[in-house]
Amino acid sequence: MSDVRTEPGAASASTNYLRILREQWKLVAATVIICVFGGLIGRQIVPTSYKAETDLYIQPVDNTNQTYLGIPVFLNTSSDPTSNVLTLARYVDTAATAQVVKQRLHLRQSPDSLLRSITVTPLSQTSIVSIQAKAGSPKFAAQLSDAFADATIARRTQQVQAAATAVINRLQTQVTRSSDKNSVAIAALQTRLASLRSLLGLPDPSVEILNRAEIPTTPDKPSKSLVVIATALAGLLLGFGVAVLYDSVGGKIRREDELLLKDRIPVLARVPRMSESVLQSYLSGRDNLPPAAWEAYRTLRTNIMRLPTREGGRVVVVTSAAAGEGKTLTAVNLAITLAAQGSQVLLVDGDFRRPMLASIFRIAPPRDGFGAAFVRGNIAAATQAVPGYDNLHVMLPSLANMAQIDQLDAERVEQLFDRLRQEADVVVVDSAPATEVSEPLLLASAADLTLIAVRLGHTRRNRFDGLRESLLQYGVTPGGLVVTTRQPPDFTMHGSSMPVPVELRTARPRREQTARERALARAKRSR
Repeated sequence: MSDVRTEPGAASASTNYLRILREQWKLVAATVIICVFGGLIGRQIVPTSYKAETDLYIQPVDNTNQTYLGIPVFLNTSSDPTSNVLTLARYVDTAATAQVVKQRLHLRQSPDSLLRSITVTPLSQTSIVSIQAKAGSPKFAAQLSDAFADATIARRTQQVQAAATAVINRLQTQVTRSSDKNSVAIAALQTRLASLRSLLGLPDPSVEILNRAEIPTTPDKPSKSLVVIATALAGLLLGFGVAVLYDSVGGKIRREDELLLKDRIPVLARVPRMSESVLQSYLSGRDNLPPAAWEAYRTLRTNIMRLPTREGGRVVVVTSAAAGEGKTLTAVNLAITLAAQGSQVLLVDGDFRRPMLASIFRIAPPRDGFGAAFVRGNIAAATQAVPGYDNLHVMLPSLANMAQIDQLDAERVEQLFDRLRQEADVVVVDSAPATEVSEPLLLASAADLTLIAVRLGHTRRNRFDGLRESLLQYGVTPGGLVVTTRQPPDFTMHGSSMPVPVELRTARPRREQTARERALARAKRSR
């Protein structure tokens, strides 16, 4: 038995298409409905028309018959009548024929307008040319179709009669000028003259009307069922195409496996989705986060502290593809959980254009924190302790004016981060979205670890891909993802939430060594 295998690329492509269809079925269904209704409305709006048909039949003359020599009749030159029906079809579909129709029916329409009302179809294997006329009146449609057939035969007859008259005159001149009236040649000419004179006043013997048009009884419209089927199929294809295009250029990331399969960045924490009211209550200090959310940030803390780092403290930059992905919430709660464990934590507001940390912690920002920290290297001038949180300080490099942002460069960021590593065990930087401004790329390139906040159902694929490309251009490989899932938190989960400030001071787990304590321990071991 042969081993049938499926190509991995084809399997993944089909799986991706099924995913798109499953996620965007509403878009596809809406497109189908719109197309069907559009088709039915178009069917009603289009003016009612009727179609009538007249058939012309070609009876070619035997090409051995010398009577028709020099007369433009259709000859039986071969067994294939294709050339004859094509010639006749072109003869019908001309302005001269339409002009004859206009005169016969006393119409005001132009010849070009009349030609647009008919369709000429040569049926080569049957020696038939079909003339189909379309009009708003069933009677006029039949009249128009027959009129084009009659006009064609009339024009053909006129040409045949003119040619026959010319040949008769020429042969009669030869007979008259001949000196030997009784010769065999003159007898043959007279015989041919007699045959030609019998044709005078008769129509073209090689063309006739096979079927005249019948007055149509039903309008020329497709049935409703046919319209529904055709437009539904068209809408299905169009909707699926739009869904694939939307998914490729601007679709939202809705499933975690989309990140794992393509980008292969580890997920360090999964934060349950919370309502806007819960987040606003938390950020305003009125309420706390649910236990499931704090467990997610504790997991993030554990995973980060297990990662290797350089000598001294570590700098963690949190960014996202766009605003609203949860980066600030991630940075703040990561810093709080680290401080609760006993680490000396410095939380830096790196979103210089839209700072939020001062309002979250209700701290007045310094007048020129950016210049003090990044230009003059005065860390203390931009750093304050967070009231109610042990081991947590916040650095607020506020801008005195937007022109200061031009002074930020890679060297200043490196120097500042080197100093901050000596001041704290962990430095958490809440940066701006890296696809909107360039400062997060400078911060990430000097950091030890870059986290990307992703919100399923909100983060767009093209923005996320743009973020990855921008980071790679700066030589930054993201260390992990913090994914906000689409599942709401389990408020009935057993366990405690992250303590409020008073509880933080009274009940803390065993803390890790600070950077200074680690340095002293190494010095003792070296002695």
